[in-house]
Amino acid sequence: MADFVESFDNGVGALNHVWGNANIDTSVRGQVTISGATGGIMEKPSGASAGHGYGTYEVVAELHGDTEGSAALLWPGNDKWPGPEYDIVEVIHGRAYGAVHFESGGGDRYNVVNFDGIDESQVHTYTLDWQPGSITYYVDGERMGSVNEGIGADYANGGVNEVIGLMNRSHDTSITVYEVSYTASGASGGGSRNADNAVAQADAQDSFVPAGETSLDGQQSWWPAWEAAWNAHNYTDGNDDWQAEFWSTLASGGDIWAV
Repeated sequence: MADFVESFDNGVGALNHVWGNANIDTSVRGQVTISGATGGIMEKPSGASAGHGYGTYEVVAELHGDTEGSAALLWPGNDKWPGPEYDIVEVIHGRAYGAVHFESGGGDRYNVVNFDGIDESQVHTYTLDWQPGSITYYVDGERMGSVNEGIGADYANGGVNEVIGLMNRSHDTSITVYEVSYTASGASGGGSRNADNAVAQADAQDSFVPAGETSLDGQQSWWPAWEAAWNAHNYTDGNDDWQAEFWSTLASGGDIWAV
């Protein structure tokens, strides 16, 4: 199970540090769209320990426009740049990619992993796995490549943690994000809801994956079933009587998707 999940059910949620002049649209529950002028949202970069360290980061998103402009990224927790910036997904000239930025000689250097064959205008799950000395990229669970140069240490190991951010820099581009999540290294899970089901705006439990589907790393997760039940009950009629049944069914090994 992920250690941190933001599904934008209540506006920008935990990504409440707003910067720049972009259009931040949270009018549709369960998603955020950033468009227009330069700006974005992120977790607050308040110091080297802010944000998260080694582990797996996932973003369920669609990006529109072929010019450089929109991105989901990890920004240095101490808000100092050039520094360890890790782009989970960005687009330039119609090509999606991930990038590792690092300081070299007082300037910015970077290494890129291209996501060839990906239609970024469709919804995909983009994954960045940050480990000591390496960052590996995946799209919908398929490994795209790794970077081994310029990888910073996290705060627990003498470096800087990263905050999750979403941004846009052009009136010709936009990014819509349905979920971001983080799972620390060594945790028991790493899955959030997958791309196909993130776009099914959760107004009934059958909008989600069937019982038994696993997350990216093969671990079972109760989160999508909980979210489906919440949307089927709380979001429609404000009734939360189902919650006691949900936890009881989960504990007994029953079908939580039927709650």
